[in-house]
Amino acid sequence: MVDRFLAVALLLSSIAYAVDVENPLSEKFEICGYIDASYAEWGLYNAVPSREFSIRRSGIELTGEITETFMAELKVEIRPDEVYLKDAAFSWEPVSSVRARIGQFKRETTLGGNISSWQLCVFDRPLVYEFAENLTYTGRDMGLDLSFSLPDFKGCEIRGIAGLFNGDERSAERIDNEMLYSFRGEIEIPSIDLTVGASAVSHRQGMEDTQSLEGYTVSSRMNSISADVSLSYKFSNWFDLSANSEFALGDNWQNYDFLVDVDPPEFSGYWATFTASYHPWDVRGIRTISLTAAYDYLTEDTELDYSRNRVSIIGAVYPSENLRFRFGGVRNSLSEFGADQNYTDFIAEIGLRF
Repeated sequence: MVDRFLAVALLLSSIAYAVDVENPLSEKFEICGYIDASYAEWGLYNAVPSREFSIRRSGIELTGEITETFMAELKVEIRPDEVYLKDAAFSWEPVSSVRARIGQFKRETTLGGNISSWQLCVFDRPLVYEFAENLTYTGRDMGLDLSFSLPDFKGCEIRGIAGLFNGDERSAERIDNEMLYSFRGEIEIPSIDLTVGASAVSHRQGMEDTQSLEGYTVSSRMNSISADVSLSYKFSNWFDLSANSEFALGDNWQNYDFLVDVDPPEFSGYWATFTASYHPWDVRGIRTISLTAAYDYLTEDTELDYSRNRVSIIGAVYPSENLRFRFGGVRNSLSEFGADQNYTDFIAEIGLRF
């Protein structure tokens, strides 16, 4: 059974990343897919189930180039318990340095969210990203953004993206009149493969208020900011090293009543990954072997003695560019008012992009 599974996986890995389909309504039309399946043994003492197989993510992506400057994208996530729309957007690129996009898509703010799940060297996105997504600072949303890049300046590439969004969770019904504003900027130095980025997000919460003359009240501005660094270094055609790190903080508006004129508590978090890769070009059937060490930290309220962190060690083998086997351990630590809880999860995963 295992041999058959591996044979099918290797066969699928020979398929190109995307299938170019003939469509008389588009100059170019591509269909892509992805699957990540895993087996995990959870270390938490009362976890039920304590071990399981699962489909971590799977889906289909459709991309159509309607004209030379106009494109459309559709992405659907497919899981055993649900099917939902991830992206549905149009983009217009009148020149190579400017692009406008409208629809539902992931806001480009923190680095922890911008890196694709395939390029992310750990099993899950950073704790601070997931928490900020619950606060609607990051994640997918409906709106529009405008990205731009400036002419090269002394060997540096400067680009930015500004957006205006509903500020709601995916598929949530709007309950206020407020909008979310986001901005991200990056400076890249290609000669040394170094990129420095920063982001800012600002929005407000509103609700009906029968006691006010307007019948509506809003909170003060709630903000989140982040800064990140990415670095890659190629020692030779056989060895390379990459590192990513980010720090983020913001207003934790879920933990306060915005009708009361008080400042909300702050959350903060940071994470870093270091990956060493070996490319054995003379070994058939193995394209890359990598080892990743990562640290991840989050505190939901900087004034309270409560925090979470994760330490991950993950090994990966790539038989081809679009097929990956990963295995590793994740040490989880929870500190709450002087009491510590520690446990380790072990995860094995197979991923395919086709």
